[in-house]
Amino acid sequence: MAIDFKATKVNNNMKPEEKPRYYAKAVTKGTVTLNRIIEDMCEESTLSKADVVAVVAGLSKHLLKNLQEGYTVKIDSLGTFSTSVKSPTVDNAEAVHSKDVSFSKINYLPEVRMLESFRAVSFQKVETKEEAKVSKPRGRKPIRRK
Repeated sequence: MAIDFKATKVNNNMKPEEKPRYYAKAVTKGTVTLNRIIEDMCEESTLSKADVVAVVAGLSKHLLKNLQEGYTVKIDSLGTFSTSVKSPTVDNAEAVHSKDVSFSKINYLPEVRMLESFRAVSFQKVETKEEAKVSKPRGRKPIRRK
């Protein structure tokens, strides 16, 4: 179980004369769909696909409903969901009005046990296109002997 990462270049725009620096950035292996997760869950249990779909749909519906009503939703072993709002900044508290407030985002805070499980994860560097160009020999192709 390894998470792929690549070295990503970052330039210092405040000091363009400085050499670029690099940091690790996670590289996804693809997207796992809900349907795939449902199929995996069904294989590991006695639940039917319809049962799992119904539970997921109900959880999604009630999570959304409670967030829209202003509640924070805590789901054990998964994490906590809450909402954020945004508004323009004004000079005093009396000038903040509901007409100026809008939805910003849904926040997610993973359960502590979930975060702790990542301590056992390893990391594997993958070659970027730029590194591949540098590491490949240039010129003639090597002769292959039979």
